[in-house]
Amino acid sequence: MTGLFSTARRGWMRFWFEPSAPTCLGVSRLLFFLPLAAFYIPHDFSAWASVSPDFYQPIWLFDRFRIPVFGPAVLVVLQIGWKLSLVLACLGLFTRVSTGAVAVFGTYLLGLPHNFGQVYHFDAVLVLAFWILAFSRAGDAWSIDSLIRAARQPQASPLPPSPEYTWPTQLILTALSLVFFAAGIAKLWTSGADWVLSDHIAILLRRVQYHISDADPLVNWGGHIAEIPIAARLLALATVVTETLYPLALFSRRLRPLLVLGGIGLIVGIRLLMGPTFEQFLTINVFWVPWDRVGAWVTARLPRRTGIAVIFDGACGLCRPTVAVLRRLDLLRRVEFIDVHADWTTISRRFPSLSREACLADMHGVGADGRVHAGFDTYRALSRILPLGWLVRPFLYLPPVPWAGRRLYRRIADRRHASACALPAAPRFRGAGVGKDGAEAPGSR
Repeated sequence: MTGLFSTARRGWMRFWFEPSAPTCLGVSRLLFFLPLAAFYIPHDFSAWASVSPDFYQPIWLFDRFRIPVFGPAVLVVLQIGWKLSLVLACLGLFTRVSTGAVAVFGTYLLGLPHNFGQVYHFDAVLVLAFWILAFSRAGDAWSIDSLIRAARQPQASPLPPSPEYTWPTQLILTALSLVFFAAGIAKLWTSGADWVLSDHIAILLRRVQYHISDADPLVNWGGHIAEIPIAARLLALATVVTETLYPLALFSRRLRPLLVLGGIGLIVGIRLLMGPTFEQFLTINVFWVPWDRVGAWVTARLPRRTGIAVIFDGACGLCRPTVAVLRRLDLLRRVEFIDVHADWTTISRRFPSLSREACLADMHGVGADGRVHAGFDTYRALSRILPLGWLVRPFLYLPPVPWAGRRLYRRIADRRHASACALPAAPRFRGAGVGKDGAEAPGSR
C-alpha cells in the first residue's frame, strides 16, 4: 500500500512540477494572446451600458461582489486598457503587470454579457487561462522582458528548466480537458445512448438551416448530413467519444494527437455546420505543443551555415548587451559573434581586409558572400538573417531611415567610450569595404 501511495505521489508531482524549459510557456503565451488581441480589438463592449436594466440578471460573480454595469465612458476606458494589456501580454512587455490586467479587465468585460438573460460557455476557459498566466512566469522567454533582462545581464546564463514553467501549462490544459469532459458526461447523463441513437443531431442540423435559432452556420452541409441517418449518428458518436475521453490526452502521448485534433475538429465542425462560435477554444491548444522540442527539431534540419559574422568590441559596456540581445534573436543560429579583443587573431586571418581600429570604432558584419557592413548597415544586414528582423527590414531601407540611422549610430558610437567602455576611443575609421555613403561593398579575403 505504501509503495502504491509513493508511486501515485511521484506521478502526481511529475505531472504538475516536472521541470520544463521556459520556451514552451513563453511561445504558448505569445501565440495565445496574439489571436485574442486580433479577435477582441475590434469588439466594442460599451454598448452593454445602454441595455435596459429590466433585462439585468446578474450572474453569481457580479451579484456576490455587487459589481455594477458601468457607463459607456468607463467601459471605453476599461476596454482600451484590456486591449492594450492583451497586446503587451502577447509581446511579453511588463508581463506580470500586463497579464494581471488582462485577467482583471477580461473577467469583467467577458463576464458582462452573461448578465442579460443568456449565459454563454465559450469564454469561461479563457478567463481561467488569464488568471493562471497572471500568476505564472510566462514572460521569462520569448518576450521583450527577456530581451531587456539579457541586455541588463549580458553574461547571465540561459534560464534552466523549472517547475515554474510546467504547472501553468498543465493547469490550463486540465481546465480545457474538464470542459470537454463535462460536455460529454452531460450528454450521457441527460440522454444516455439516445443522444447518439436518436435523430437529435439530424434535427439540430436541419433546424439551423432554417434559421429557427440564432445560429449562423458557415456552410449548408448540415442539411445534407441530416438526410443520411447513419452519418448524423456517427457524428454524434464521434462527439461524445472525443469529449468523454479528452482528459486522456493529459496522460497518453499516443492518444494526445488524436484527441486534441478531434477536439479541434469538433470546434471547427460546430462553427461550420451549426453556427455557435467557439473559436476562442482553439487558442488554448497552443499549450499542447512542446515548443522546445519543435524548435530543436526545426533547427536540427536547417542547413548548418553562417549567414553573417558579427565583429564587436567585447570591452564595451554598450556592445555586450547589444550582442546578448542579438544572440536571443538569432533563432536560426546563423550569426557568428566574434570579440575583437578575444579573437583578433582569428579575425585578422579570416578577414585580412579589416583593421583592428575600424572594428573597435564600429560593429562590423561580414556576410557569407564576403560583403562587409559597418555600423548601421550591419543591423540592416542582420535584419535579413534574424527572423524578427524580417518585420522591420523594409522600413530600414525607406528614406530617410538609412540617413538618420547612420548618423544616430555614429553619434552613439562616438560617445559610448565616455560612459560605457573600459577602453579609450579608437581613432575614427570607416569599415573596410564600406563606401562613403555607408553602402555595402564586397570585401577582399
